[in-house]
Amino acid sequence: MKKSKHILCISTVLFFTISAFTQTSKFSGWGTIVNTTKLGSKTQLIFDAQIRSTDNWIQTETVIIRPGIAHSFNAHNSISAGLALINNRKNISGVTDFVSDNRLWQQWLLLQKLRKNTLQHRIRLEERMIPSIFISGTELKKKDSRFNARLRYFNRYLSGFQRGMKFSYGPYWVIQNEFFFNVVGAKYANKKIFDQTRTYAGTGWRFSQKTDLEFGYMLQHVEGMGDRSTNNHILQLTSFFRL
Repeated sequence: MKKSKHILCISTVLFFTISAFTQTSKFSGWGTIVNTTKLGSKTQLIFDAQIRSTDNWIQTETVIIRPGIAHSFNAHNSISAGLALINNRKNISGVTDFVSDNRLWQQWLLLQKLRKNTLQHRIRLEERMIPSIFISGTELKKKDSRFNARLRYFNRYLSGFQRGMKFSYGPYWVIQNEFFFNVVGAKYANKKIFDQTRTYAGTGWRFSQKTDLEFGYMLQHVEGMGDRSTNNHILQLTSFFRL
């Protein structure tokens, strides 16, 4: 348990140390739906969808649809794989268009007991093609796509506000961290192994064992080329369905 707490503390300190060198700030909103549906005793259909805004909540910047299939080995370990269908708004010399950034992904999920609650660990590998984008008339087009693989480590701890009891209903608080690393083709991304990190804290309400609604603040630090980087201040609303 102490080791798990140390992981959360160290990852948070690392995040704020890295983000101290940022040059650009953004303010945006993300809306997310996370759904898990049982198909059998050990198989689940997983699906999440997300909409992200541009800076200052002006327009839709990103739309993500991410379906997958999961297999559970036991109550604490599962693996899954799927496809992420992603469209990002890009602007080049005044020409604005949505450009697809679809990718495959595979992940391992570990649920670790921490007192009466659970610390979630997730390791995800993403394979994507990073293109060069150019202007064609009034549209943006892609060419010369290059392979990039990105590794993500995520941890999340959730607890009810009422101490000393196993949480099953009512208000709760949550903290989480996620780190992104370019493991293949970093030169086609930001030319660095480290890509970005996301630190989040929020509160929510568990209506039942099948439904949560959550709201929180995320600080996303994204490394760019050279010494360029961005801090994105995000308000996020998320619904969870376990069917």
